Amino acid sequence: MPRKNRYQIGGEAEEERVSRSQKKRDSAALQAVGERLAKIPAVKRARLPLPADLKEGMEEYDRLSGYEAKRRQLQYIGRLMREAQEEGTLQPVLDALAVLE
Repeated sequence: MPRKNRYQIGGEAEEERVSRSQKKRDSAALQAVGERLAKIPAVKRARLPLPADLKEGMEEYDRLSGYEAKRRQLQYIGRLMREAQEEGTLQPVLDALAVLE
């Protein structure tokens, strides 16, 4: 089977591809937002419209005491935030965070 010519002009309309570096930058930005969320006191955070799994991740972060454990939990929170962004449930959280800060 012949290889598909990736650089063929015309034909099918190609989707806009996002580079791997851009995906990493987006992921790091969401993880930083997750860190800002984790630093908010739990009482104020309870008023935010967080998805259930993200809320559980934040509660687990509050229970942890070790530096490395908290770092790993922040990475997990970043993953949960990426999933929430794909589902479309992250924007209300970001809006509420902007108002809170």
